[in-house]
Amino acid sequence: MTIDAQHPLPGSRALVVGAARSGLSAARLLRRHGLDVRVCDARDAAALPDAARTLDELGAEARLGSEAPALLDGRDLVVWSPGVAIAHPLATAARSAGIPVISELELGFLAAHAPLVGVTGTNGKSTTTDLTGTLLRAAGREVEVCGNIGRPICDVAESVSARGLLVVEVSSFQLETVGRLKPFVAVWLNLTPDHLDRHGDFDTYGAMKQRLFARQDDGDYAVWNADDPEVMARRTGNGTPLEFSARGVVAQGAGIEGGTITLTWRGGEERLMPASELGIPGAHNRMNALAALAAALPWEIAPAKLRETLRGYRGLEHRLEAVATVDGVTFVNDSKATNTGSLEVALQSFDDPVVLIAGGRDKGQDFGPLAELVRRSTRAVVLIGEGADAMARAWRGAQLSRASSLAEAVDLAFAAARPRGTVLLSPGCASFDMFHDYEDRGRRFKAEVARIQMKEAHA
Repeated sequence: MTIDAQHPLPGSRALVVGAARSGLSAARLLRRHGLDVRVCDARDAAALPDAARTLDELGAEARLGSEAPALLDGRDLVVWSPGVAIAHPLATAARSAGIPVISELELGFLAAHAPLVGVTGTNGKSTTTDLTGTLLRAAGREVEVCGNIGRPICDVAESVSARGLLVVEVSSFQLETVGRLKPFVAVWLNLTPDHLDRHGDFDTYGAMKQRLFARQDDGDYAVWNADDPEVMARRTGNGTPLEFSARGVVAQGAGIEGGTITLTWRGGEERLMPASELGIPGAHNRMNALAALAAALPWEIAPAKLRETLRGYRGLEHRLEAVATVDGVTFVNDSKATNTGSLEVALQSFDDPVVLIAGGRDKGQDFGPLAELVRRSTRAVVLIGEGADAMARAWRGAQLSRASSLAEAVDLAFAAARPRGTVLLSPGCASFDMFHDYEDRGRRFKAEVARIQMKEAHA
């Protein structure tokens, strides 16, 4: 069976593992091409009523409430959702039977007409992906931003013409099951410990990121963070190198020298703009902007258009998002901070100590290295979720309290921040112990802020 003449699929009777957003997107794409599709999930139809209805409408076989190896009977292709760990017995059984296992990301790549710009890293992926797409779109390109940022690639892969671009946020989970992925531009932002509960150790986690670059050739571009030794030590593939750095001008790419963002490309140099004029604040966002500029270099966008776009760009929901100021207290939603690296960046983004709400599913992280920063950068810390005990042990000496719900945490934090201060939701953990995902957590935080805002207005 062929999805694309250049990218034939290795089978025509697919088992899609996982009936969440990515799995349903893969099932839709496969059914559009007439494939025989079976979809399974450990959760049953009562827990997934929308998925069950969607699969029925698609004419796909739904096997909800089971992930048994017997589901492979009659299948010659498995499409793996990133939310399911690759150590699952179903993946092991498929490989033992010689059945190819590919990710929803790779399926989207095989179906796509447009080249891919892939962005990976531990932190900053969503902002960099969105900003890269914004730069390219402002220059008149046909662009879809997709992937781990929220919209599965399979939803848009076939809607963008060969003249357009797919700008894709790529997670390590998606890269566990790729074998043919070959982006035209691949970006590696940074590497710090994360997802060790799934990948086992730091080197394995780093090896997952390397897969984004492994099949590039000299007609492609590989964008590296020249300031991150962990990234630079893991350069791989044969993509033409581009770099970004906040410490100076790079041979080819984007850097900062004397406070000015400077682009170097094919022997030329463009002093673009003062870094202080970026529309998104913070040292981490300077790096995100440099990465996006380096990724956009092959399209040679006019400097004036780059300046205009960078000055006007305000970032994404759930990434250090200013929510509201209530009776002198500013609330900031950084729910996307799902690891210690993101939490560290958030705490370093404020001049004055904040009241921090942190906690959730900790993913086996070590919170100890943040202890001094937490003590120095917070007036108080309110802990929630499964990671609260580990954080409390690691952060002795900080002013700590516990909350059994997000509503209670927001109330405690508001009281601790008054009469003037900042309440920062930057969990440093995954959300799945208490919430559907980080977006659900962030929006519920904003709903709690609205509750306090209304209460104070009527006080």
